[in-house]
Amino acid sequence: MTASATVRQRTPHGQALKRLVARHPVATFLLLVFSVNVAVAQVPVLTRHDIMPFNLALYDSLGPLFGVALPAFLVVAATGGMEGVRELASRCLRWRVRLRWYAFAFLSVPAGVLLCVGATFGRPLLAVLADRWTLLFTAVLPQLALLIVCCIVAEEVGFMGFLQARWQSRFGPLKASLLVTIPFAVYHLPNLMVESGLGLAQLHVALAFLGVLAVLQLFARVVMMWLYNVTGSSVLLVGLWHASFDATTSAFGRTFALPGANTELAGFWIPSAVVAVFAVLVVVLTRGRLAYRSPDVARPGQPPLRAERTASPEGSPQLRMKGDGS
Repeated sequence: MTASATVRQRTPHGQALKRLVARHPVATFLLLVFSVNVAVAQVPVLTRHDIMPFNLALYDSLGPLFGVALPAFLVVAATGGMEGVRELASRCLRWRVRLRWYAFAFLSVPAGVLLCVGATFGRPLLAVLADRWTLLFTAVLPQLALLIVCCIVAEEVGFMGFLQARWQSRFGPLKASLLVTIPFAVYHLPNLMVESGLGLAQLHVALAFLGVLAVLQLFARVVMMWLYNVTGSSVLLVGLWHASFDATTSAFGRTFALPGANTELAGFWIPSAVVAVFAVLVVVLTRGRLAYRSPDVARPGQPPLRAERTASPEGSPQLRMKGDGS
């Protein structure tokens, strides 16, 4: 027996698996995401909407926590060790940003919706707001808090903190936003099929509808990429904005919809149009850079640095972003 064969025999299977994950981190992450979420969606009790409040199912919480956030940390642990885990965790909990970014995260989408609807309908909207304002505290804000704690921030740990940040350092911010839109849309496929009662025979129907949603999600991923960059890589702020959008489309838009109005128009399409306008403005005003500073850009008085020397184990640049509010 040769010396190399002896070394291979002594190598634990766990080390071999760790090397495989390190060589293919993105593929491993996506495989775990899709596997866990498909498995969770197959358990009927987890997709029932009479267990959690606000018409949410346990799937809506377990999927993001165990099917997105946990795989991200597992892959980072295999590729970057505890240092990588601490770095990702620090970005996920980065809360020391300027107050204006909190205001944007929480208020930009609902304020944009109110402006659009108010400009169109005027007085009727004021009457609805005056009549239902207490629902803001009993329906909208509690659902927003539940989305933040149990669902949306966990989603962005994986999709922004790991995947989109990694692809941004490799492909740039716009291409990263486009690329992440594809797995992010497919990630919602199991839930979409369960909610719609579609079987495998109707998979083409679900995929067609998912394609429409993916186009709309692309605008949201552009806005979130920009927000991630201007807040100094804060996954938390991205999650807050994402949760605000979801609360607007589900609770806010339907609660303050005008009598006789199309709830789908008020609850989904108008917020989506507002986000699309935000995304176009961000792309134009930042000239497509979305406030991103490449790791290859040298600091004053220093020679250019190679990307691999300035990138974290997840691929997120260590250089501080312009506009960091910490």
